[in-house]
Amino acid sequence: MTFLRPEALWLLFAVPIVVAIYAFVRWRRSATRPTAFVSATGDRRQNVSARRHLPNALFVIALAGLVLSLARPEADLTLPVRTGQIVLAFDTSNSMLADDVSPTRLDLAKEQALDLVDRQPGSVQIGVVAFTDGGVVLQPPTESRTEIRAAIERLTTDGGTSIGEGIFASLTAIADDPIEIDPEATDVSSVDIGMFSNAAIIVFTDGEEIGGSNPFQIAELAANAGVPVYTVGFGTPRGTVVDLDGFSIATALDEPLLTEIAETTGGSYFLAIDDPELTGIFDDIDRRFERQGERIEITALLSMAAMALIVVASGLSIRWFGRI
Repeated sequence: MTFLRPEALWLLFAVPIVVAIYAFVRWRRSATRPTAFVSATGDRRQNVSARRHLPNALFVIALAGLVLSLARPEADLTLPVRTGQIVLAFDTSNSMLADDVSPTRLDLAKEQALDLVDRQPGSVQIGVVAFTDGGVVLQPPTESRTEIRAAIERLTTDGGTSIGEGIFASLTAIADDPIEIDPEATDVSSVDIGMFSNAAIIVFTDGEEIGGSNPFQIAELAANAGVPVYTVGFGTPRGTVVDLDGFSIATALDEPLLTEIAETTGGSYFLAIDDPELTGIFDDIDRRFERQGERIEITALLSMAAMALIVVASGLSIRWFGRI
């Protein structure tokens, strides 16, 4: 514990002075009382005498607490909130228009993501990424829930799907810096982008991969950076047909692909309709993320405790002796 006004601690010397004065007064009173005889009520008098000290002792403790509060104490406290970053990566390809889940795959993804955002503590930063055959950071990680919600609500569909590009864009958002990768490299999984163990990526997709960056190599890149990837599948394995500009496009959920990507990073795969509140992801992130520790001024708490002791002491004094 530290104090913002340590000079006020000098007032603590008043506490033993008050105790000494009280002890002296009690001694003088007892010294002037006759001690030659003992009445039948001697035990009762001793009991009353013992009780007489309790309210005064509480007053002294309260006085010490009030003096300490004048010094404005601070303490290191661990708050019951998490700190970290979550990037929500949305598949915005045309296949997400499919309605094999209601109302559509993308609309359901938005609903579940918005609910997840609402349940995160304000200390967690959240970013938003959209990906088709490329990935783009729509909202860098921020604590502003208004900006996060606005980015999610304006998502629209277009093009194909590259989950690797979506995860890569998410890692870029977490690193808050462009990630340099040799375009001629055949394996990018060993590139050192740093460690971000207090971050996570949640990918909302139907898993229909059409090309782009190798999703398994990018998943290994995330794993090496300590970033788990949670995949949330939308649609059904049986699939459906999407009518787009006069063309009929068959589309189905690819659960094996999403499961393998998630497990590569230490994350997990979830089927959206089985866990609509994404409680599994929420609980796992809760275990992974750090708790926020900071110095908190506890002046108000100490003052309230001291005042509570004064109230208790006053109540006991009035009840037992009819005065304070």
